Amino acid sequence: MSEEHKRTNYDLAKAEADKVDEQIISALQNGISFRVEAGAGSGKTYSLDKAIEWIQANKWTEYRRKKQTVVCITYTNAAVDVIAERLSKDSFILPSTIHSFAWNAIKQYQSFLIDIITSDSDFLPDEGDFFKVTEVTYTLGHRYKENGIQYLYHDDVLKLFCRLLDNAKFRRVFADKYPLILIDEYQDSYKPVIDRFINFFIAEKKGPQFGFFGDAWQTIYQSNKACGLIENENLEIIKKGSKFRSAPRIVQLLNDLRPDLPQTSAIDGFVGEVIVITCDDYTAPRRTERNLKGELPAEELKNRLNNVTEKIKRESSKEDDLKVLMITHKVLATQQGYEQLLEILDDGLRDKEDPFLLFFVDTVEPIYQALKDSNMQLLFDTLGIKRFPIKKKSEKVKWKELQQQLEIARTKRAIDVFELIKRTKLIPISSKIGWVVSSISESAGNSVCFKHFHSIIFRIGLPAIYRSD
Repeated sequence: MSEEHKRTNYDLAKAEADKVDEQIISALQNGISFRVEAGAGSGKTYSLDKAIEWIQANKWTEYRRKKQTVVCITYTNAAVDVIAERLSKDSFILPSTIHSFAWNAIKQYQSFLIDIITSDSDFLPDEGDFFKVTEVTYTLGHRYKENGIQYLYHDDVLKLFCRLLDNAKFRRVFADKYPLILIDEYQDSYKPVIDRFINFFIAEKKGPQFGFFGDAWQTIYQSNKACGLIENENLEIIKKGSKFRSAPRIVQLLNDLRPDLPQTSAIDGFVGEVIVITCDDYTAPRRTERNLKGELPAEELKNRLNNVTEKIKRESSKEDDLKVLMITHKVLATQQGYEQLLEILDDGLRDKEDPFLLFFVDTVEPIYQALKDSNMQLLFDTLGIKRFPIKKKSEKVKWKELQQQLEIARTKRAIDVFELIKRTKLIPISSKIGWVVSSISESAGNSVCFKHFHSIIFRIGLPAIYRSD
């Protein structure tokens, strides 16, 4: 069999993918808003990257001269970092989460924001002082008021953004600053924001050009006002019909389930197999929690997943490389034993955005490991210094004691580790949680920050390190 014949599936899928990328570039050239509907494994990220490359190469002069910014909105900070790595330092393309983008667009309108949050009960702080609000800001995504500054909850930012989008003058300024907005994983975007983008801009054929990339079937946050499928007669629909990660038999099943988005497998020489396993035989009580209603108890689910995995291993060749894909994070959490932590941190754990978690993972643990292994380079890198932090014997003793105390504290609770760090003052505390530190010395009854800190950190248990009791 010729090599050309072996690659038939790939050739067809690649040709189809190239046509789609040409459609996307054409829409960008003509100023038409579009939606790229792309199933998992269809090369959506590749198409988004190609679009960004084209914009950088062809729109640089125009947008830079007008001091305009192209925004690429994606769901997590991790995804933002990936896109940022591909851009030049002086790029006019700004990767951002929807919350950061919304806040940057509205933060300068302080009088408007103050008026809304002080007159609308929906924005009343959960806790705080009695000072008059003189400033509105957004840092950790937790709503409270302190010294006349009101800190916003994540959804507060999006609601305020919607309020401003309802203002025609704001829309004119907004459209002039952001001529093109790309949105990755559009289906999980906050519906009230997307509705306004469609009604005020796309439907009216004015304002920013929009490029939506995603898959309505992969909507995750239905309970959090995710928009799901978006449609408008002025929105060009571009469907990606290639599948680069799945064998033909799997793609055939997907096409049977979803005939409106037919796809072609790019896999040659392997047909594949699909087996559906149900749990209808389980007759004991199932879970009743809001987001888990009707599902198997955590331990039962874990055991069944393990049994299936072991059965596949027994019946497969030793040369086979078994990979297990957990479709949802809650299933993975159950399997790996951090379900309680997921319940506490929710999206902050999945998206690696919770500031307290990041402080432990990116600062405390690397420093502990560096001290334990006498790895000075790791210590330097983590502390962000170029010189040895120990100049005299007394300082050496303090760092040694810190290592020993950390070894003990790490077997307890996260709060025990945090209090040790605050007391010894050797490890710098992240600026994002600096406001918490100043409040720990105050009484719990008088400090809003302490109460919030208690609700997050006193209950937190980090996987395999800190207990959650």
